[in-house]
Amino acid sequence: MLHILMVDDEPDLDMLIQQRFRRAVKAGDIKLSFARNGLLALKSLSEQKKTTPIDLVISDLNMPEMNGLELLLKANFLYPQVKFYIISAYSDQESIQKAKNSGAKGFLVKPLNFKELDEIIDKEKNNL
Repeated sequence: MLHILMVDDEPDLDMLIQQRFRRAVKAGDIKLSFARNGLLALKSLSEQKKTTPIDLVISDLNMPEMNGLELLLKANFLYPQVKFYIISAYSDQESIQKAKNSGAKGFLVKPLNFKELDEIIDKEKNNL
């Protein structure tokens, strides 16, 4: 089972993701967790390490408290085994390059392309 942590300050994304992947969750293929910012995501990573470790983090770039790049840098240091992708409505080359240079495996543009997200999830499930 692939455990995914979605980090975004927009609650609407939670509902969208839960609807889109409800069958995979019900089948036990994936587990979804959610956090509103980087600080809460780090707390989730720490707590889940004891129960069902998080395998994949998909984080928004711009959030209050701690942005996605700050989260990525801290998570890579504390949890190097966790795969990390950044999502953002802003797809400028500077943001994409910063994310990749900071250790992100990829960069997704909002609104999310679910086919692309499916491919990432399938790839990461196969790498477990």
